[in-house]
Amino acid sequence: MNPPADGSQGHRLGRRTAASDNLGEMTDQLTMRLEPRLPKLPSGLRPMLARPLPDAFDSMEHLFEPMWGGARALALIGPADAPGGGDVMLVAEDGTQGPAPLDLAGLAMRVEARSAVLDGEVVVVDADGRLDRDELARRLSGATGRPLSFLAFDLLHLDGRSLLGLPLDRRRQLLRQVLRPGDEVVAVPSIVTEGRALFEAVTGQGLYGIRARQHASPYLPGVRSRLWRTVAVAGAAGVVPTGLPGGNGAEGSGETDDALEPATGHSEPVLALIRRLPLEFEDEDRDVS
Repeated sequence: MNPPADGSQGHRLGRRTAASDNLGEMTDQLTMRLEPRLPKLPSGLRPMLARPLPDAFDSMEHLFEPMWGGARALALIGPADAPGGGDVMLVAEDGTQGPAPLDLAGLAMRVEARSAVLDGEVVVVDADGRLDRDELARRLSGATGRPLSFLAFDLLHLDGRSLLGLPLDRRRQLLRQVLRPGDEVVAVPSIVTEGRALFEAVTGQGLYGIRARQHASPYLPGVRSRLWRTVAVAGAAGVVPTGLPGGNGAEGSGETDDALEPATGHSEPVLALIRRLPLEFEDEDRDVS
């Protein structure tokens, strides 16, 4: 049978094709809305820096934290489809960025978020929970050795949202809500007002010193600010030079070795030392699972 002379069949086919195209576009848009978008991590962040003071002090405007004198670093976690996943990158004080070594790759599993940025110290500790500078220097050079830990004291970014403008107290509250301490990471407790007492205690325990930070201070990336202060113990060795841990040792070998597997229980000396200091604890500061 010949098609209608007026071309009505062609018009009907054109309308069906257009309707099909529109349905396909609507389906694509709906799929995009239903699929969770990965949160974005910030770029160009660098640690906020403190200005040193010669003497410890008391202040109701500050909270005080112990310092080990390890390598300062930001830990960029994720993004991931679900909490507890994603890669971990470290950013040193000088802005150098690189993947976390095997010891710290499990950081992502300790954070109940799809993405996060933590601030803290990378350390290797001895049996008493004090910094082992020589061993940390070896690990920073890329050698294998005793496991690294991350001592977290701030939270800068969470699930795609910047926290830089929030007051310090709120950032620390959020840090404790999302961080589950373990061998890879410990949340550093603090004490309010009594900086002199904490300084005396860290001196007795052989730590580097204390950090004093104003409760209301925002986070100023890369800025050395009077909102944060540090007081070093007399005669204490300087903070470990900035840098990132190298690979996992065995450079270029491409081999898997039992010595390169993450150790367990190595944060316990840190926790034991923390318990000997006059700090304010949350329940999660006391136990590691």
